[in-house]
Amino acid sequence: MECVYNMSLFGDKRIACFNCLGCMNQGSLGDAECQRAVLRLLREKLRVDELHFRKRDYTEFYDDVDVRKFSEVVSLGKDLSSERLWEKVEDSSRRRFLKNVVSQDILQDPIKAYEMVSAVLKQYERMGSKHGAYLKTLAYVKNRLERTQLIMGYRNGLDVVDMFKPLKQPSFMTSHLRLAVPDNSRLLDIYGVLDSEVRVYDVDGVERLYFLNPPELFLSPEEVEAVIRLKESMVRDKVIEVIQPMEAREYFKGIALELLKNSEGLGLDSAGMERLAEIFTRYTAGYGMLELLFNDEHIYDVFIDSPAGTTPVYVDHNIFGICDTNLFLGEDDLERISSKFRSIGGRPFDEANPVMDMELKDMGIRVAGIREPATFDGIAYSFRKRREKPWTLPKFVDEGMMSPRAAAILSMLVGGQRSILITGARGSGKTSLLSALIAEIRQNDRILLLEDTPEIPSRHLRDLGWRIEHLRNQPVISRHSKDSFELSPEKNLRAALRLGESVLVLGEVRGPEARALFEAMRVGAAGNAVLGTIHGSSPYDTWDRITNDLNVPATSFKAVDVVVSLGYRENRELSRRDRYLRSITEVRRGWECNPRTEGGFFDVMCFDDVSGDEVFNLEDSEVLLDIAVRKRMPRGECVENLCLHEMMVRKLVEASRNQDIAELLEVQHVLNSRKEYIRLMNEQSSSRSDIDYKRICREWRMWLIQYIDELKNQTHNIKPKIQ
Repeated sequence: MECVYNMSLFGDKRIACFNCLGCMNQGSLGDAECQRAVLRLLREKLRVDELHFRKRDYTEFYDDVDVRKFSEVVSLGKDLSSERLWEKVEDSSRRRFLKNVVSQDILQDPIKAYEMVSAVLKQYERMGSKHGAYLKTLAYVKNRLERTQLIMGYRNGLDVVDMFKPLKQPSFMTSHLRLAVPDNSRLLDIYGVLDSEVRVYDVDGVERLYFLNPPELFLSPEEVEAVIRLKESMVRDKVIEVIQPMEAREYFKGIALELLKNSEGLGLDSAGMERLAEIFTRYTAGYGMLELLFNDEHIYDVFIDSPAGTTPVYVDHNIFGICDTNLFLGEDDLERISSKFRSIGGRPFDEANPVMDMELKDMGIRVAGIREPATFDGIAYSFRKRREKPWTLPKFVDEGMMSPRAAAILSMLVGGQRSILITGARGSGKTSLLSALIAEIRQNDRILLLEDTPEIPSRHLRDLGWRIEHLRNQPVISRHSKDSFELSPEKNLRAALRLGESVLVLGEVRGPEARALFEAMRVGAAGNAVLGTIHGSSPYDTWDRITNDLNVPATSFKAVDVVVSLGYRENRELSRRDRYLRSITEVRRGWECNPRTEGGFFDVMCFDDVSGDEVFNLEDSEVLLDIAVRKRMPRGECVENLCLHEMMVRKLVEASRNQDIAELLEVQHVLNSRKEYIRLMNEQSSSRSDIDYKRICREWRMWLIQYIDELKNQTHNIKPKIQ
C-alpha cells in the first residue's frame, strides 16, 4: 500500500505529513515500509524539515535532526550513482550487484545495503581473494556509508527504533509543542499553572525560554481515546445546543463529566475525570494551549507574530522579561481562534476588516489582532492581560516601581481631589497605576469610569464598597462603523457629566473626547478629581500631543494639576525591563504659550537616572500647599501627614516580605489599613484641636501587628489549593 502524504509550510519549515489512519503498518520510522516511503519522499523533494505521522489518537513528530539522518543517506546514494562506480568493474554479475547497491538499495534500505557490502567484503577477505577494482570500490562505498549518522548509530548497536524517538502529541492538540530543551540551557524556575508545569530556562546566557509541559502529553492511550470520543460525540450530538459562546465552557465540561461517568473501562476516579474533562474543555470551548498562558499570573502580555509558525509564541514575564515559549501555532490554529473571537466579539475579522479589538471576558484578556491586507504575512495577535484584582500603591512599592514616599505623595494628590494625567509608553503600567489611584479615592465619592475595553477591575472595587458607574466607550476600531451601537467617547463623556458631581476616570484619552474633558475640567463641571491615562513620554510630550494632535487649546492644559510619568528601565539583562515612576510633575498656571520654556512644569518628584534615586522637592510644591490650605492644615502638619502615609506604605511592604504574606498588599488589606488610619484621625479630631501624629503612628503599628496575626490564623485554617 502506497503511503499517502501531503506537504505543508509551517512558517519557513517544510513539513511532510503522512496520513496513517488507514495504514496497517506502524506508521513510524521504526517500520520498514514507512522508512522506504520516507526515503522515496526525500528522493523526490528538494527539502523536507520535519516528518509528521498522523494517526487516530496521536501525531508523531520527527524533527530536522531525524530527517537529516535519512537525507544524508539519500544524498550519498545520489552522489555514488552519479559517479557510476560499477563501470570500473569488468565482471557482469559483480557490476550488476554494485549497481543495485549504489543506485537502489542505499536509497531504499541503507542499513541492509551496508550489511550486504560488509558481508561481501568479509567473504572475500576470508577467501584471501584479490579482486582489485571491485573490492576497492566496495570498500569505498562501505567507508562512505560509515560516515553517515544513520550507519554510525547502527554500528554503535542502535536499531532504527532506538535512533528515532518521536515526540508524541494527542491528535486533539492542534498547536505544536517543541519538547526538546536546547543545549546550553540552565533551569531558572519551575512552577505550576492550572494543571500544567512551567519551566523557565536560561539559554546560552542570553535568552529566556518559557517551557510548557502540559498534562495532555502524559495521558494514557485509553485517556486520549476517551477525549477523542468526547469530541466526536459533542460534534455529532451536542454542539448545536450551545448558543452563547460565553456559556460554552461550563456546558462542555458538564457534558464531558456526564459522558465520562458513563464510560466503561477507563477506571478513573472523580479527580481523574475532572482532569480529563478540563483538558477536553480546553480544546473545545477554550483557547487550547493559549489558555495556559492566559492563566499564568506572571505573564502580562502574549504575542503571536506572522507568518504563522515561523517564530514561537512569546510572552512578557514579570520576573524574566521577554521569553520565547516552546509553543508554535500554525495557520489552521490562528484561523480557528479567529473564528472563535469573531463569534464572541460579534465583529468581523477578515480582509475587509483586517483589524480586531475586543475582550475575552472569561479570561480578562484584551485582544488586538491584525491580518491581510494590513499585514504582508498573515494573522498576528497581541493579548494584554488585566489583573483581576486592582493594583495598590504598596504593591507597586514592593515591585520596585516607586518608593514609599512617592506612593504617599500620589495618595495625598488623590485625596486632595487633584486632576491627574498618567502618561507613559505602551506597557509602562499606566492602566495598572490608574486602578491603584482609584483605590485611593474615598469610598463615599461617586466614580464615573469610561473605557472602550474594560481593563479596570471595577467589579472587584464595587464588591469592596466603591461606588462606580462603568460607562462603555465606542472602541477605536469601530468609530467609523455605522453598525456600532456604543456612544463615541465624546458623547459618552458629555452624558457622564450630566450624571452629577462625581470623580471622573477615563481609561485612556486618545481622541475628540480630550476637548470635552478639558472643557469640563476648566469649568469644574466634572465635579471632584479627574483621572486619566494618555500615551506620552514626559509632561511636555503629553502637552504637545494634547494641543497639537488632539486640538485642545494650549492653555486648557492648565486644568491638569499633575502629570505622572512612567517609563521603562533596562536591567543588565537585556531581556528584562522594569517599570518605574519617572516623575510627578505639577502644572502651574503662570504661563501662556509653552509650559516648558515658561516654567509651567515643576517636578515634585523626579527620578535621577545617574544616581538611580528619586529626588523630591516638596517645600516648593504649590499643589501640596493648596491641598493643605483646602484641608485647613498648617504646612507642617501636611508634611507630618505625608510622613505618616509613607510610614504606613513602608510598614505594609516590610510586613508582607518579612512575614511572607504577599496578600497583605492586595486592595482589601490596604483598604482596611486606611480605614484604621481614618478611624484614628477622626478619634483625635473629635477630642482635640491638634493632631498627635506620633500617637497615631504608634497605634496604627499596634493595629497592624494584631491584624497580621489574625490574617495568619485565617490563612492557617484554610487548606491550601493544590494545583
